[in-house]
Amino acid sequence: MGKSARAFSTLLCGTAFSALIAQPALAQDAGEADTPSPAQPRVQNEIIVTGTQIRGAKIDDVLPVTRVDEEQIEAINPGSGDELFRAIPQAGFVAFNEQNTTGGINGVRGDVASINLRSLGTGNTLLLINGRRMVNDPGFQTELLVPVVSPDTNTISPGSVRRVEVLRDGASAIYGADAVAGVVNTVLRSNRTGGFAQANYRMSDGTGLFNYSLRGGAGFDFNDGRSNFTLYANYFHENGAPSSDRFYSRSSDRRFDPRLEGTPWEGDTNFRNTSTFGAWGQFDIQASRNATDIGDDDFQIQPDSFSGCRLDLGNGICADNGTSVDVALRYDLDADRSLYSEKDRYNVSALFNHELSAGMELYLEGSFYRSESSRTSQGSALLSAVPIGISRNAYWNPFGAETLPDGSPNPNRLTSGIDGISPEGADVILERYRVLDAGLRQIEVEKDVYRFVGGLRGEFGDWDFDTAFLYNWADKTDLTRGRISNTLFQEAINRTDPSAYNPFNGGCYFPDREVAPANGDCTPSAQATLDAIKIDVFRKGETTLALWDFKVSNSSLFELPGGSVGVAAGIEFRRETFDDDRDPRLDGTITFTDSVTGDFFGSDVMNSSPSPDTSGNREVYSGFAEVFVPLISEDMNIPLVQDLNLQLAGRFEHFSDIDETAIVPRVAASWTVFDSLMLRGAWSQGFRAPNLVQVNDEGTTRVNTRDDYVRCFAEIQAGEITTFDDCVGTGTVSLRTGTETLEPEDTESINLGVVLTPTFLPGLTITADYWRVEQKGLVGVFGDDNALALDLLRRLQGSTNPNVIREDPDQDRIDLFAGSGLAPAGDVI
Repeated sequence: MGKSARAFSTLLCGTAFSALIAQPALAQDAGEADTPSPAQPRVQNEIIVTGTQIRGAKIDDVLPVTRVDEEQIEAINPGSGDELFRAIPQAGFVAFNEQNTTGGINGVRGDVASINLRSLGTGNTLLLINGRRMVNDPGFQTELLVPVVSPDTNTISPGSVRRVEVLRDGASAIYGADAVAGVVNTVLRSNRTGGFAQANYRMSDGTGLFNYSLRGGAGFDFNDGRSNFTLYANYFHENGAPSSDRFYSRSSDRRFDPRLEGTPWEGDTNFRNTSTFGAWGQFDIQASRNATDIGDDDFQIQPDSFSGCRLDLGNGICADNGTSVDVALRYDLDADRSLYSEKDRYNVSALFNHELSAGMELYLEGSFYRSESSRTSQGSALLSAVPIGISRNAYWNPFGAETLPDGSPNPNRLTSGIDGISPEGADVILERYRVLDAGLRQIEVEKDVYRFVGGLRGEFGDWDFDTAFLYNWADKTDLTRGRISNTLFQEAINRTDPSAYNPFNGGCYFPDREVAPANGDCTPSAQATLDAIKIDVFRKGETTLALWDFKVSNSSLFELPGGSVGVAAGIEFRRETFDDDRDPRLDGTITFTDSVTGDFFGSDVMNSSPSPDTSGNREVYSGFAEVFVPLISEDMNIPLVQDLNLQLAGRFEHFSDIDETAIVPRVAASWTVFDSLMLRGAWSQGFRAPNLVQVNDEGTTRVNTRDDYVRCFAEIQAGEITTFDDCVGTGTVSLRTGTETLEPEDTESINLGVVLTPTFLPGLTITADYWRVEQKGLVGVFGDDNALALDLLRRLQGSTNPNVIREDPDQDRIDLFAGSGLAPAGDVI
């Protein structure tokens, strides 16, 4: 056995961390074996250094590279590729992961993760395996209100990794788009002889969360030592945990978090993130404001022990006017969701290489990844811009007709306090509500990823070459159980018999709880009714990457006084595809038309905006050239210039779908003043093409809640609310669409660094780097909130934002703005 089985270990947290020291790139034999073969000598594969394509070039010091070797990987003890990459010091916050709960079915979900070097955003870091690209995950995440994509780092099994190289500098000129923030290259361990087996068990202190993994690998030589086959396998299981397991996540109301005690933010309402969408509904009576004792057409339901009751609804509840839900009745989102998904992960990878002749080698790489994950999410709520109409004939409508459609007396129409409601009754609009009695949503995600590489490498004369074909395919199915159909929900509410769904009976309230006391629905409707409104909703995604490349390099093209000039050049063709297949209730096949108001909405899934099926593809043609020039060497005996090296590179890429060609340069240099001091710097231009979703999305509708800061300002001046935090937002439907007219984002990067290697402390390397990245032409959406904030600013200055279109103000608005210092403004259209 190449390694003995590892003893079981227990850690007190979900992730192990290790401090990694940034250091210059080190030369490593990419094909070194655990045990040299006694037979014919193996073809010696030259250096893999992420910052250059010149194999064997003495370019180490020019590059700001962090290297994570096997010893450090063992110390990190990662359970996944995500844990391994999060230990990289330059890694920033990653929104592209399973813990991101802001997205519903339109967001990336399941066992997925990415890396975000220097926090420049998802999709700005290029991920490679053995120097070649990874396919993007079929899901996408929204940043700057536009979709971003990334490969999934969890498809990499840590047990198969020899080392990770991180180029902390823009490398678009060498590797192409997506290398704006840098490059992370994972080098797999090939040419293994012997095997190993490992088992790992970990628990999370103070919770029921645990995971365990089983991994192993084996390799052997054959064909008289000319061939090697290496196989790795990994199984990982995590049982998952609810958010209630951790004090910092068990409630959405974090005003009294112990970490805030004694700080200016203790009790700050900005930490109160409970939802106004709960079982205590908000309604709008389709009658005059004075038709009932509420004195308003808008009302909310609350316990009759609360202040502000205007109308007794019986059974211990009443109606209060207005649209602001009492804090004590707001829904605690974090009380009913998973913090960690339950998941099973399977990784299998195989590497084969065969020496065809002296200086010529065939190699194959293959891998399979499968994940199955499930998590619980909150019950479905109405979208703020998609209310539900309740008919005057609905059985539980307290403002309904005196007589039901079958001619029998209506037992639920109020007998007092509604003198202005005609005997025919009044329709009611349900504006804010969460169908908690239907249960929580269960999200199940399955993903399969296949990767194959077949290539040939070797040398002819003084030139090294490498050519290969890669095919990478990812398939994901996202299924959510326990969703609600808008159409079926409205049909259930508007039934005319006791089997109708009742949204007027309130929810749970526990006054003895200090934080977020209201949760759940303690007055559920009949189970048969609840079963009738629930549906399963799917989303299927697929991405592919087909790539062919040919690269040549010569580390000693000719000699200069300072040393050998190295050169590399190559061409690459790749084809990328993306397919997003939505449930018929999301893609416009099955829509929702309100039977009471006649309003149309393109999605029949409560709490989800309509999303059309989307697909696209592109071909990318590229070429690059790189030169390494040693200008001055130690042998030249020039004072204070022990070495001076220069790297020049350039690349062009043409994208077929947007018909754009980008040409970018790179210049890097290192100056070794003396043995212990080296200065280095790099300047480069880069680009990032808009991704396939941004180009091909044919029009995605999103429903969001926005604050009209102009109205909020007037309400503050009138004393109706205290701060902007108290302002009640309104729902809006916005349309965002992709376009092939988008151009690549332009980037300019500058990196300056100092490397100290004091001779009196052998083995110590200290680096200090300054970097500056300027991005232009970012693909993003300005957004409703920004436009409305700008409208307030300009109105305070005597003008308006022409991009905010409003209705004419009615008398109520004119009265509201009186004395505010602003001209009256109507609702935003």
